Amino acid sequence: MSLRTRIALTFLLLLTAVLVAALSAVSIANRRNAERDVERQLEFGAQTFSGLLKSNRRLLTQAAQAVTNDYGFRGAVAEHDTATLVSALENGGARVGAAMVVLTSLDGQVIAASGSHVLAGSKFPIAALQRRDAPGDGIANVMVDNGKIYQLVGVTVRSPLPVAWIAMGFELDGAAAQGLADVTGLGVTLSVRSGDGAKDVVSAAGASHGSSGGGRSASGRGDTGGTGGDIVTRTIKLPSLDDTQVYATLSRSLADARAPFEGLTTMLFRIAGVSLIGFGWAAFWIARNITRPLNELTQSVNKIRGGVYDVKLTLQRRDELGVLAEGLQLMQTAVMSRDHSIRRLAYEDALTGLMNRTAFSANLSRLLTDAQGSPIGVAIINLNRFRRINEHLGYTVGDAVLTKTAARLAAVPSVNSAVARLAADQFAAFTRLRDRADLQAWGTSLLIALSEPVSVEAQPIDISATIGLAVSFGAAPLADDLLRCADLALEQARREKRPIATYDEALNHTARDQLSLLGELRHALDHDELRLFFQPKIEMATGRVAGAEVLLRWQHPTRGLLSPAAFVPFAEQTGFIRVMTRWVLDRAIAQAAEWHRAGRSLPLAVNVSAEDVGDARLDARVAGLLARHQLPPSLLTLELTESGFIEDPNRALSMLDALAALGINISIDDFGTGYSSLSLLARMPAHELKIDRSFVQGLESDAEYAAIVKSAVDMGHSLGLKVVAEGIETEISAQRLRVLGCDIAQGYFYAKPMPCEQLQIWLEGRARVPVIAIPVDFQVDEQTDSVTLATY
Repeated sequence: MSLRTRIALTFLLLLTAVLVAALSAVSIANRRNAERDVERQLEFGAQTFSGLLKSNRRLLTQAAQAVTNDYGFRGAVAEHDTATLVSALENGGARVGAAMVVLTSLDGQVIAASGSHVLAGSKFPIAALQRRDAPGDGIANVMVDNGKIYQLVGVTVRSPLPVAWIAMGFELDGAAAQGLADVTGLGVTLSVRSGDGAKDVVSAAGASHGSSGGGRSASGRGDTGGTGGDIVTRTIKLPSLDDTQVYATLSRSLADARAPFEGLTTMLFRIAGVSLIGFGWAAFWIARNITRPLNELTQSVNKIRGGVYDVKLTLQRRDELGVLAEGLQLMQTAVMSRDHSIRRLAYEDALTGLMNRTAFSANLSRLLTDAQGSPIGVAIINLNRFRRINEHLGYTVGDAVLTKTAARLAAVPSVNSAVARLAADQFAAFTRLRDRADLQAWGTSLLIALSEPVSVEAQPIDISATIGLAVSFGAAPLADDLLRCADLALEQARREKRPIATYDEALNHTARDQLSLLGELRHALDHDELRLFFQPKIEMATGRVAGAEVLLRWQHPTRGLLSPAAFVPFAEQTGFIRVMTRWVLDRAIAQAAEWHRAGRSLPLAVNVSAEDVGDARLDARVAGLLARHQLPPSLLTLELTESGFIEDPNRALSMLDALAALGINISIDDFGTGYSSLSLLARMPAHELKIDRSFVQGLESDAEYAAIVKSAVDMGHSLGLKVVAEGIETEISAQRLRVLGCDIAQGYFYAKPMPCEQLQIWLEGRARVPVIAIPVDFQVDEQTDSVTLATY
């Protein structure tokens, strides 16, 4: 139901309720007034009837006394002159119009009569008339004679003593009843009730008279009233000379009494109906005028709710609706401004003005849909060491670097506006390629755009990036899948320390397997599925065992024995590597302590990651394990890669100093691959330097690797460090490292990593054989430190 209809109906219902209440009150009042009017009319009729009877009584009494006072009449009574008496009675009755004149003896014997069926000599109830005809203005007695009703008075005839009685009366006939009805407006009925029943003798209708048949009469002396149906009656009992009961019934119709009021009520109802029709039309007109501007405002609100904010409000009023329209217009402007801001926050990077991840994914999805099979290249670009820019130069400079980087990427012709900032130092771009082979060239163009230093406040800042590339193939893939592939390529480039890498299908399976394995690592720790393997380290000068490196393996229940490369990298990324390192340190120190107590001390080297060095309680944990297992600190070596302290060198050096203070040996692992500075290397509390296997395995094929190894050996010796070479797989490589002055060797040539039980067997069965020298196939120039391959 519309607002206009509700307003109009509300007004109509209120008016209807008021009219119904008013008309009901008027109708009830009219009914009560009609009933009171009938009661008053009946009361007046009863008084009038009583007054009429009293008047008749006085008139009859006077007429009868006039007859008795006549001397001739008294003489005729004395002489019993019947003819004279009848004549006198007729003349006396004629003077007042009496219908019955009877002369009786003192004992009630009729002497003469006029106008009556009473016969001379008959008995007349004069005694009853004498008893009931008390002096005063009371109602005279009535008598029924031959079906007629007479009102009688009795007067004594004296001469001078009482000698006779005269009874004179009027007939209460239809004329008398009609006269009373005409005066009172009531219906008048005279009825006689005897043992045989009741009989209406006289009946007359007034001006507003209904049938008295429904009326109710009452017996007994006095006046009674009653209602029967629509008729209201008042019954008057008249005193009778015999046993016959005579009643006068006055009646009035309520319907006739209410007729004038009903007419007024009908008129009021008609006026109410016309008022309702007129008021209804007015209410709907007013409601339409009220709701029409509201409808306009509602339509505008619906458009604004649907996202259309340029709706013009033409409502110009000075009332409350005008204020509402003005407020709505202000709200519309505010909503439009907020919507614009929200859209910017939802789809635009606030710092660089580029697309954010949501907008980039949506635009990439549209391009993939519209590409129609054309290859789409996606690149995820990560700025290297951006965290250090924020830490050392401040966030303001970092924001400026990001802004200028975004501008450079957007300026690449093949990118245009299809570039976004995904995270703090991570960007993304996509482009339509002519051929999938163009992906590498496009990625290279992005690297070139970021190759030049960025100038911030006249200060040049070198930046570099790592890029992961992916290209769509076959049916249009989902944008999220293509971004995930590019992200996997970025992670591969990071692991392999390459500036750019392209997604390969094998990466997806590898990543999925590694993620699955990562989810099972905690279960592996709780259920003792991890194993410690040991690879011996040999002194190259003496050939004796100098110690062993602890290597971790995972005995997977379904995939078999897994190497650290299958799960350690992702454990490092998630931080779970710290839990694994604690487990390895606890087991390795316990095993070393057991060998030490058995008199077969063997130094063990345990690898720790950059995450472990970042643990502020690493030194306390190691000290606690050494104390708990009673292992001398000199029998424990912690191997740390160079990359482990490049990100935060001061913090790493502080931790290394604390560990060295415990008496633990510190080894720099994978030396030559971390790009650490020499000044940083000199500050490290290290005891040995471990040359990466990639340099060792290149000794047999490339003289440049020999020069690098010799430089590393000389550098380590100059810093007072022992030099360890790992990855030795052939006797030739071992002999060449011995010539170059390497101190300790490790590799498959001597022994593969083995469980604890096999290591013990290997140590017990190792033959003490002298080192066999083989012809040297390269020469070292002591003066120039150059290495050349010999020719055979």
